[in-house]
Amino acid sequence: MFDSGFSELSPDLHTSAFSTGKFAPHGEFVLTSDGEVLCYEATGPFNVEAIRALGVTRRKAYKRWQPNGTFAAIVHWHESALMSPEAFDAYRGGYVRFIQDVQPKSIVAWVAQPDVEGMYIMVQKFAEVFEHTQTDFRFFTEMDTAHRWVANALSRIQTRK
Repeated sequence: MFDSGFSELSPDLHTSAFSTGKFAPHGEFVLTSDGEVLCYEATGPFNVEAIRALGVTRRKAYKRWQPNGTFAAIVHWHESALMSPEAFDAYRGGYVRFIQDVQPKSIVAWVAQPDVEGMYIMVQKFAEVFEHTQTDFRFFTEMDTAHRWVANALSRIQTRK
């Protein structure tokens, strides 16, 4: 039987449900919704199989929880944000395709404590991807601050509609 990644008992989507590579995924993203905001729990480090599964999971989550044309997400990082160059290329390509295909107004907040391995390196690398896709992006160390920023950004977008 095909596992859709959805469960009646758990509204979460796990990237491990969508991994199809020749190797097991290293790292995992768990996605859920908090109103208009997709919430990711990201535990790394990540290999390319985990990142490719994220692309599938992101599209399913967007379709399920954010069909209004806005992509708002808070990614809470744990342990490590590092990924191989191949995994980063897969992320960049998948995110760019997602934005081109869906054309949402995009808001992304990352939250991590200073001890998350590789976070500051990855923020710099991903900032270029987010700038290229016109994604409004910020990095925070406090979840409450990230939630307020995303709520304010969503409010500005909805005011312009």
